[in-house]
Amino acid sequence: MILCDCHDHSWFSFDAVSNIDEMCRGAASAGVRILALTEHYDYDDRGGERHYGLRHARRMEEMKLAKAAWADRLELLCGIEIGQPHLDPERSRRFVSEGGFDVVIGSLHDLRPGRDLYRDFDYSSLAVCDAVYAQFFDEAEEMLEACDFDVFGHFDYPLRMMEKSVPEGSMLRWKERMLPFLKRLAQSGKALEINTSGVRRWLGRPGGEAWLLDAYRQSGGRRISVGSDAHRGRDVGTGIEAAYRQLLRSGFDSVTVYRGRRPEQISIR
Repeated sequence: MILCDCHDHSWFSFDAVSNIDEMCRGAASAGVRILALTEHYDYDDRGGERHYGLRHARRMEEMKLAKAAWADRLELLCGIEIGQPHLDPERSRRFVSEGGFDVVIGSLHDLRPGRDLYRDFDYSSLAVCDAVYAQFFDEAEEMLEACDFDVFGHFDYPLRMMEKSVPEGSMLRWKERMLPFLKRLAQSGKALEINTSGVRRWLGRPGGEAWLLDAYRQSGGRRISVGSDAHRGRDVGTGIEAAYRQLLRSGFDSVTVYRGRRPEQISIR
C-alpha cells in the first residue's frame, strides 16, 4: 500500500509555517511515499493571490531542489490550491495553464460577496449553517462549469466550524442539496477530495461519509484524491490510512494521483 498525501501547504502558503524540506521530512516520518504541495492561490480581498505571486519563482526553484534531494525516498509533486476561481475564471485558467503544476485543487474558502467561511459567519445558528451550505454548493456548481481544475477540495470545509450546531459532524442534513453536486462532479471527470484534516479537529475522522462516497460512486465517480491539508511538517500524513479504510468499505480500491495534470490510479490495498 502506497500512502499518498495530495493536499498540503508549506511556508509558501500565507497560513503555513514549515519549509519544503520540513514537509518532506514529515512525509517520510509518516510513511507517505507521494506528497503534493498545493500552495494557496486565492481570489479574495486579503491578497492571497498576490502573496503567492510574489513567491512563485522562488518556490519553483526550491521544489526542484527538494525533488532531487528526496528522490530516493519520496515523490514530490508540485500543486496549487485555487480558492474561488469562479470569481475570475478566464484569469485562473491562464494561470493554471502556464504554472507547470502536477495537480490543481479548486476550493471555496469564501462565499460571495467576499465572506470568509471561517471568520464571517455565526455558526451557532443552524439556519446560518443551512444557508451557508446552500450557497456553498451553488458556487461549487458554478466552479465546475466555469473553471479548470482537477480536484474539488474539502467539501466539508464549513463543517469544521459548526461543532455547536451540528455536533454529530455529519453532512447528512444537506444530502438532498449535495447529491446533485456529487453527480455533476462525477460526470465532470474531476476528482472528489477526501480531506483528512477532520482527524485533527473536533470531527475526529476524515471527511468522507459512507452515504456520500456511495452516492459519488453510484453516479459514476471513480476519482478520489486524499490529502491531510497539513500546514506544518508534523501533520503530514495524518488520517490518510483511515481515509483508505473508509474508501475500501465503500467499494473503492484506488486513489487518484495527478502527475502533469494527468490522473493515475494508485492501489490502496
